[in-house]
Amino acid sequence: MEAHPSLLILLLLSCFATASYAEHNDHTEHNVHLSALNQSLIVSTSSTPGQVLKAGVDQVTITWSYNQSFPAGTDTNYTTVEAMLCYAPVSQTGRDDRKTDDNLDNDKTCPLVITEAPYKRSNNSFVWTIPRDTPTATYFVRVYAVYNEHEKGYGESTDALKTTSLFQVDGIVSEEKVSGAWSMVGNSFGYGYAWLLMLFLLYI
Repeated sequence: MEAHPSLLILLLLSCFATASYAEHNDHTEHNVHLSALNQSLIVSTSSTPGQVLKAGVDQVTITWSYNQSFPAGTDTNYTTVEAMLCYAPVSQTGRDDRKTDDNLDNDKTCPLVITEAPYKRSNNSFVWTIPRDTPTATYFVRVYAVYNEHEKGYGESTDALKTTSLFQVDGIVSEEKVSGAWSMVGNSFGYGYAWLLMLFLLYI
């Protein structure tokens, strides 16, 4: 049976869409472990312990600086910083999608980049409006010092056990809806629209 020309074209488009989606979501693994990094940054937030912040409304001021107790030259190769929003352990229990892993390629503790900026030793601050789609959870902030896309140092706005200086976010959009929306978009680009288009072409 001879293949319908429109079917061949659609199959090609489907393969292209799927490949493009995979490429967009690919990331370069660099095998950096948090335990191997110097905790060379001091990080704090303007929130008060246990404060509940409204997503899409409230703001948090994040500050960071170099920890002067480290030897001179520790930050020589720091070029940029990345401030991340991170789940506290109380909001990770029973959630593999928030699981902590020492290998940062696999770590799911910090899902959201708050800001990126050139590295400076001191006088760093950023006023962050919490996005509307931030899931309801308890959080802290981690700031990475980066060189050539590799983390070289970090600091956190909480203690080692992740129990102090935490803040809660009251999310307007539930995490389930956000995850479902992203999944639907990904699947539709990869397959859904392609099959709908194929059916349309076959019957015109």
